[in-house]
Amino acid sequence: MIVPPHRLDPLEQTYGELLALCSGLEIVADSLPHATTPRMCLTLAASLEPLVERTHRLEENLLFPLLEASKNPQWGPTLARLRAEHPADLSAAAEVSEALHDLGHGRSALSPDAMGYLLRSFFESMRRHVQSERELIAMVRRDSA
Repeated sequence: MIVPPHRLDPLEQTYGELLALCSGLEIVADSLPHATTPRMCLTLAASLEPLVERTHRLEENLLFPLLEASKNPQWGPTLARLRAEHPADLSAAAEVSEALHDLGHGRSALSPDAMGYLLRSFFESMRRHVQSERELIAMVRRDSA
């Protein structure tokens, strides 16, 4: 099975959006204790969960079927792990979104250090996620060639 390069383009585009959002989170984290702008926090808060959900949906609809169809037996455990990570990612996105919303409204319950840690933990995890998935895409393409 040969994977047409354009088939995964929507997923790659979404990864780009997710990485851009991570850069925004890093800007907020770097600006603490003086949050960059309330508007930026609120914009990031509003877009975070839908973007993570869309990314997961595309992975499940585009990438996971390719892993399932592969003749390489190593993909079974990898696929199970990836599926199990999605609920944890969504939970973390909800927590970060709520914290950003509160910060944007000037009523953060978290100290600047705790907020910075929360943001950094999330965006570093998402960056690793994207890197890992892109490596999987490259391997799937190599296996199908």
